[in-house]
Amino acid sequence: MARISRKKVVQSNYTILLVDDDLDYLAPTGRLLEREGHQVFTCDNGPAALDILRDRKIDLLLLDYFMPGMTGEEVVAELRKFNTVVQVILQTGYASEQPPRELLRRLDIQGYFDKSEGPDKLLLWVEVGIKAAFRVQLLYKSREGLRYILKTTPDLHKIQQVDELLKGILLQVTGLLGAVDSFLAVIPVIEPGGDQSEQENYLVLLEDEKELHVHASTNQSCQSPNLDTEHAELVQKAISTQTIQVSEKLTIVPLNVGVQSIGVIYLDRPAVESADLEILQLFANQAAVAIHNAQLFEMATVDSLTGVYGRGFLERCLEREIKSAFRSQAPLSVIMVDMDGLKPINDKLGHLVGDRAIAAVGRVLKTACRTCDIIGRFGGDEFSIVLPQADLENARTLAQRIGELMREEQVGEGEGVVSLSCSVGICCLRPNLLSTTQSPSNAYYQTMATTLLKKADASLYRAKQDGRDRFDQGDAIEWKNLGNL
Repeated sequence: MARISRKKVVQSNYTILLVDDDLDYLAPTGRLLEREGHQVFTCDNGPAALDILRDRKIDLLLLDYFMPGMTGEEVVAELRKFNTVVQVILQTGYASEQPPRELLRRLDIQGYFDKSEGPDKLLLWVEVGIKAAFRVQLLYKSREGLRYILKTTPDLHKIQQVDELLKGILLQVTGLLGAVDSFLAVIPVIEPGGDQSEQENYLVLLEDEKELHVHASTNQSCQSPNLDTEHAELVQKAISTQTIQVSEKLTIVPLNVGVQSIGVIYLDRPAVESADLEILQLFANQAAVAIHNAQLFEMATVDSLTGVYGRGFLERCLEREIKSAFRSQAPLSVIMVDMDGLKPINDKLGHLVGDRAIAAVGRVLKTACRTCDIIGRFGGDEFSIVLPQADLENARTLAQRIGELMREEQVGEGEGVVSLSCSVGICCLRPNLLSTTQSPSNAYYQTMATTLLKKADASLYRAKQDGRDRFDQGDAIEWKNLGNL
C-alpha cells in the first residue's frame, strides 16, 4: 500500500521514492529524508513502486535489493522500459553478495548502498543521486526544449495575421515554462507619416506610464494590466538591455530583432534554471523575427483602415485557393459585401465618421469569418471574402451572420447616431469533377477567379436592387474547359 509522507521542512523540490519490505526500516528512513526537505513516497513492494513511478514524477528511487515477489533488480529492469531518466540507488544488507561495479553497469543505476553503513552514508548517497538527477533533467530539458523549438519554428514563420501569430507564440512559450497568467505586448511598426498616438494595442513605456496595452493574453484580466513600479521597471529594463529579466515572481522576455526591441512576453513565474533561460532566449529570438516579418507583411498587404487584406493580395489568394479546390475537388465560395448608405453618412456626419463605418465593416467580417477565410477590401465600402472548402449553404450561413452583426453596429453621436447594414452577394464554385491528373494553365485559373468575382458582384447588385440589408445568391459555377487543360 503506497502512502505519501507529509513535508515537515522547507521543500528541496526533489521527490524520492523509498521502497523496502522492512517496515521497521521504511518508516524511520522516510522521516529522515523528509527532514532533509525532500518529498518522500514510500511503499513495501516492487509492483506498487512501479505504479508510483508510472503515475508521478520521481527524481530518485531508493530501492531495496532483496524483496519477496519481485527483487530490486527486476524492478529496475521494468522501470527502464518506460523511464530512463529517474536515478536509482539500490539498498541491501548484503552488499558483498553482488559486485557493485558489475551491478551499476548492468542495471544502469547510480549507486549501491549497504544499509548497515548507517544514515550518514545513506544521506551521502542521496546527495549523489539528487545531483545526478539534476544534471540528467537539465540535459533532458535542454534537448526537449530544442526539439520543441525546431518543431514550432515552421509554424511561426508561415504567412499569417499578426494577432493570430501572437496568440500562438504566447500559448507556446507559456506551455514551455508552465506559466498561468501571461501576456505579450508588441510595439507596433508605424507606417511612414503615421501617428503612434492613433494606434491601438501598443506598449507604452514612459517614466510615469505603467499601463500596458496587450496584443495577446492567457487571462482576460491581463488585457490592460496595471503594473506596479517594480514590475514596470523590470519591463523597461528588459527592453533597454535586451536581456531576460527575472524576479521572485516574474519573467520578462524581450523580443529583439537586431538592436531593436519590438515588445515583451510577461510570464507569471520565474525562470531560474539556466536551461529554461536558454530555451526561452532561443524561442524569443525566433518569435521576434516571425513577429517583425508578419508586421512588415501586414504593412504591405493589409488595409490600415479596416485591418483586412488589400485587393491585390486577395486576388492572388483567390487564384491560389482555386488551384487548391481543383486538386482537392472541394467546393469554394466567394462573397461580396457592400455597406449600405455610406454616401448619406459622409454627407451628414462627415468623412471621418464614414471611415469609422467602413472600419466597422472590417471588424464585423473578421469576427464572423473563420480563420481560414480570406477577407479583402476591394475599395471604398466594398469587400470580398474567399471561403475555402465552403459550399453554398456555408456561404449563406456566413452571409446571415454578417448581416446580423452589422445591424448591431452604430456610428455617430447623440442625435446623429446611424445604425449600419450591408448587402451581400454570393457565388459558389462546385466541387471539381474533371480529371486532376493534368493541371490547367494559369490563364484558366485567372479566368475562373474573374468569373467568380463577377458572379458574386452581380448577386450583390441584385441584393442592392431588392432593398438592401439582405443577401442574394446566383447559380453555382461548374468547372469547364475555359483554358487549355
